[in-house]
Amino acid sequence: MAREMATPGKKRGRPKGPGPVRETVVALKGGAAWKAWLDEFAAHCRLGIADTIEQALLVYAKERGFREPPKR
Repeated sequence: MAREMATPGKKRGRPKGPGPVRETVVALKGGAAWKAWLDEFAAHCRLGIADTIEQALLVYAKERGFREPPKR
């Protein structure tokens, strides 16, 4: 199977938007059962995994009287 080579000088992926550069903040490792649970919970919430975790952190921080985070 032949793979196409990227055109030199041409960037792949999404174009960079205005604003500060974003970076990976958290990476979680877990077993297959935990991943399946998280996928199911995110689907139940009708959200992606990152948004599900973000909302869970918001609720957790609020319950503990901690300030709201800045916009992600």
